[in-house]
Amino acid sequence: MTARVDWEDGVYLASIESLGLSAEGETLEAAQDELINVMRNWIEIQDARSLLEETMALAGIPGVEEGTELQLEFLELSQES
Repeated sequence: MTARVDWEDGVYLASIESLGLSAEGETLEAAQDELINVMRNWIEIQDARSLLEETMALAGIPGVEEGTELQLEFLELSQES
């Protein structure tokens, strides 16, 4: 999965657009770490509801099931114009 980090209004905003997840931080690393935590929590909730595979498929990430390892890749920082 791909995440992006933008500099907006004085904070770093990290997001996974395909899942509608986002987090912010005062530093690039803080925003990335917070997004990782948000994603982990989101996965746990979806899994507990037995919706993870279906939700990921709807987001364009098919084939996710129990035991699937997910990798999050951050795109280079883009800055607000």
